[in-house]
Amino acid sequence: MGKKEEATQKVMQLIDEKEKEIVQFAQEYVRHKSINTDLVEEDTTEQVKECQEWLAEQLRAMGIFSKVDIWEVEKNRANVAAVLAGKGSNNENDLMFDGHVDVVPVTDEQAKSWSIGTPWGGEIIDGKIYGRGTSDMKGGNTAFIWATKLIADAGIKLNGNVFLSVVCGEETGQHEIGCDTVLERGYKAPFAVIAEPSDFQIYTVLKGEILFSIKVKGKSTHIANRDKCINPLPAGEEPLGVSAIDKMWKIQQAIMDLEREWAIYEQHPMIPPGGTFININKIIGGSSASSIPGECEVIGSLCYQPGLKGMDVIAQVKTAIDQVVQNDYWLRENPPEVTIPWTTFNKEPVEIDPNHPGVKTLVDSFKAVTKSEPEIVSAPIVCDANFWFQDGQTVVVCGPGSISMGLHGANEYLPIEDLIKACRIYAQMIINWCGVV
Repeated sequence: MGKKEEATQKVMQLIDEKEKEIVQFAQEYVRHKSINTDLVEEDTTEQVKECQEWLAEQLRAMGIFSKVDIWEVEKNRANVAAVLAGKGSNNENDLMFDGHVDVVPVTDEQAKSWSIGTPWGGEIIDGKIYGRGTSDMKGGNTAFIWATKLIADAGIKLNGNVFLSVVCGEETGQHEIGCDTVLERGYKAPFAVIAEPSDFQIYTVLKGEILFSIKVKGKSTHIANRDKCINPLPAGEEPLGVSAIDKMWKIQQAIMDLEREWAIYEQHPMIPPGGTFININKIIGGSSASSIPGECEVIGSLCYQPGLKGMDVIAQVKTAIDQVVQNDYWLRENPPEVTIPWTTFNKEPVEIDPNHPGVKTLVDSFKAVTKSEPEIVSAPIVCDANFWFQDGQTVVVCGPGSISMGLHGANEYLPIEDLIKACRIYAQMIINWCGVV
């Protein structure tokens, strides 16, 4: 039996023995509320800091890491990293795992619908851990932390370093205070796995995403004057009002036409047909039920495939809007306020070659643990992988949990079986990629 096979046997046996402790860690992790403060009205940053301080304390107590680092860019919005030092002299065998600490809130509607366990209880029911963040994504974080711990506890000496990071701000795309700072502090590796819930599919392709806002100005008047707004008037008279919602609808139609063009002509072999699209996610318009609306705003998102650049996508959308503006008398004189990107970031697409050595090693690790072939597919989500990729970090997404397991809704859960399977796959990946001394 070779060193790698012996190491694998040791750590897999240890995972069996420590299953109860792994599950208890995940339960306690979930009980630490860490709601992203930008998704609620109250300040929840203390929750995030307390959760990250608890995690850093747990990592230090393991006694295996050469470094445990905790830092903030914004007050109380902490990030954590840890390093399991390898024995090698170069970094080609280094490996990184990443996850996020912040979770979405449990809304009043979700709380009323939460019928299994409690939102912050971490209860085990029918072999599943229930609670906000179990799937998204404290289960994945638990799996790579314990995979690393048990490798060290088994006395396995690695050639490469293992870097672990758990960041804040992911749920609202605030990469400047979260994932970007991990790379800025020098935690980098030739290959990284983000443990977002993928149901163990390997996401080598992620679409890009850009948010946008469009504001249209109209002219309000009483609704009884609708006929004086849309019908011909005597020479010299101007319409008494202009519906901002009507004008926005013209813009929206042009955007929908562009979306159809994308669906037909913008194809990618890893993305299902029609995967490049435009969402109108929020509409705000009018001031009362008895007035022609004098203003309207839409907020939406552009989801686009690898091969397209964010600035090119933005240019296409602006051109579609400009064509409407130039053909509309009111909008020519009162052009809409178009903000793309609406926030300060673009999530550029990710595309990793399925034949990349890191991907092939992850595939082999999955097969060794499950005796089955993993699916290599495009992601239905965007995440911090988009930001890392555009910063030069080679990264894929693969983790336990699924968007069908109550993510961002009621009754979120993670099967214990999946938690332990992830721990096994990550441990095998560490052994295979980092190498055993």
